[in-house]
Amino acid sequence: MVHIFCLEEKCRSVIHLDSHKHWNFKGKVRCLKCGAEFEIGVEKGELKSSKRSDQK
Repeated sequence: MVHIFCLEEKCRSVIHLDSHKHWNFKGKVRCLKCGAEFEIGVEKGELKSSKRSDQK
């Protein structure tokens, strides 16, 4: 299981990525609490990169 924190300053909720598909994953995820969207990169269950989708 991979856990990341929402990058939205007012939210900061934990996002649980329960599926085995997220063990090696690169793509977009959405916070269920605030709806913010992020681009993440996960390798072997370890978060390698994360940024808000609207950032350049």
